[in-house]
Amino acid sequence: MKEAYELTATEGLKAIAAGKLTAEAWVASCLERIAKREPAVLAWEHLDRDRALARARELDRGGGGGIAAGVPFGAKDIIDTADMPTAYGTPIHTGHRPARDAACVAISRAAGAVLLGKTVTTEFGHRFPGKTRNPFNPGHTPGGSSSGSAAAVGDRMIPLAYGTQTTGSVIRPAAFCGTVGYKPTFGDINNNGVMPNSPSFDTIGAIVRSVEDLALVRSVLLEEPPAALKPPAVRELRIGFFRSPFWERAESYTRSHLEEAAKSLSAMGAKVTDVELPGVGADFEKLFRTISGFEFSRTVSWERFNRLGQLSAVLREGRMKDGLEASYEDYRRATRRLEQLRLQADDVLERYDALITASAAGEPPAGLKSTGNAIFNSIWTALGTPAVTLPLFKGPSGLPVGLQLIAGRFKDRRLFDIAESVTKALGS
Repeated sequence: MKEAYELTATEGLKAIAAGKLTAEAWVASCLERIAKREPAVLAWEHLDRDRALARARELDRGGGGGIAAGVPFGAKDIIDTADMPTAYGTPIHTGHRPARDAACVAISRAAGAVLLGKTVTTEFGHRFPGKTRNPFNPGHTPGGSSSGSAAAVGDRMIPLAYGTQTTGSVIRPAAFCGTVGYKPTFGDINNNGVMPNSPSFDTIGAIVRSVEDLALVRSVLLEEPPAALKPPAVRELRIGFFRSPFWERAESYTRSHLEEAAKSLSAMGAKVTDVELPGVGADFEKLFRTISGFEFSRTVSWERFNRLGQLSAVLREGRMKDGLEASYEDYRRATRRLEQLRLQADDVLERYDALITASAAGEPPAGLKSTGNAIFNSIWTALGTPAVTLPLFKGPSGLPVGLQLIAGRFKDRRLFDIAESVTKALGS
């Protein structure tokens, strides 16, 4: 019998429906897990135990709630909350109290999900790490920038946490923390109340422990009725194997895992072929850096002009510097080129049910000064496609290594179905 904190969101909802669990018991179990593990993992920026338990009791008495009634969740600390501080990962805004919930938080609460607190983010959702450790080995990074969200779910403190992705900030930490991560199609989920980073790319994402939970989360955030997974037979799938122009940056064991996965799916009857994306080459990094830097340096204009000395050197000398060195003409050339690449990628992805590719270069790197390389995520963030990472492999140190699945834009539900099929096929 699982402890309540070990349940996925859908498992917990089924237990409540069967009369085997209450919302209060579920929330209390998660809080007990947090109390035990938080000193080692450091996933939380703020917790409100009393408010969470009070809301759970209210739900148990029939006090509102919808399709997620009782699900404990966390929100990255760049996502506004009216009753909790939101500091954006910087001491500049310590104690800041927004006047209202971000859309994703308000909608989730209306569906009955219970917010336990705010999870640690890197500085402004960028690269300078927060305090969080990897739950599988505290000497390794949890990834970023949604570090606390990934670590909290990976350590079974909560079944669901929201993060954001501007480069690789959901998929990479989800992979490093052995969870299922989801970056939706760009623009599908309302960003209101989330601190912008680079608006051309910013996307709210979810970190959970099962593909079934992704279907639930999408229904919650789009305020749709629940939709059951319909996983196809593997033999029906058309799979593209996308190594990417950066394949040599992946660790040898990551390349081997993906190649073996492609072979296994092919042996099960899937039509697996190598695929390339037109125009996506080694110069893609520069295009991404130009757009994201130009936008980000303007996003933090107030801090740049008024609190420059309180910004990390990583931020000042990284994306901010990139943006200030890019001209408006550079920026517009890059955005026009990106529009073309998105349409070209749409055409390629129409020929496949999904692509398989790396979630990250390898295991979570040792040390806490870096959150890892996001090169295997930035392509999909820029192209606006949905992405899911599955915790299917381990590296030589026994730490998690993910497999990333990509589908065409606006095919998120189909991607979930395929992810479930691939999980069942390769999970053993």
